[in-house]
Amino acid sequence: MTPQGGIDRREQRRTATRERLLAAALELFAAQGYAATTYDHIAERADVGRQTAFNYFRRKEDFVTAWIEQRHELLDRREAADTAAGRSAVEALADVLKELSDLMVEEYELAKGLFDGGVLQVVFGAGARTPRAILATVARGQADGELRDDVSAEAIADLIADAYVTAVVRWLAADGDYSLAENLLGRLEVLAGGFAA
Repeated sequence: MTPQGGIDRREQRRTATRERLLAAALELFAAQGYAATTYDHIAERADVGRQTAFNYFRRKEDFVTAWIEQRHELLDRREAADTAAGRSAVEALADVLKELSDLMVEEYELAKGLFDGGVLQVVFGAGARTPRAILATVARGQADGELRDDVSAEAIADLIADAYVTAVVRWLAADGDYSLAENLLGRLEVLAGGFAA
């Protein structure tokens, strides 16, 4: 066994433990609520010690941040596929927003519980990072001359991400009473076209 192989195995074990803890936490948050779920519950479900859970996730909110990051990783793969398929930046941004909407609908009970418990707003309010896929798509659109380049890619990407967060919070507050995807695509259309008549 090479030292490198040993490091790889250790890293694989760490990654597997982290994923097990995150899956356990999300299952419990959805089933019994965020506030009612303790580190002891999460550790027991993941079959690790309580201290191990703390070592991987220092604060309970970190599980929610990791959940959001998981979604961002899925978007990164979509962005790469859209680039390879030659889709325009606006089409690719619509794909990203549809994907986010589908994920939110699919995990509605979890998202609604996190929203009702106030933690989703805390994580979003703490400056959740703009997804890399949105920034990369905007930058590609600027490089291709499809999107205006007199505004930074970061500023445009932040506007789109902020529109997403606001739409999700309002949708959850309305108990998912309307189509999140249609709402998001409408917002994208306004942003892409600008506000001027």
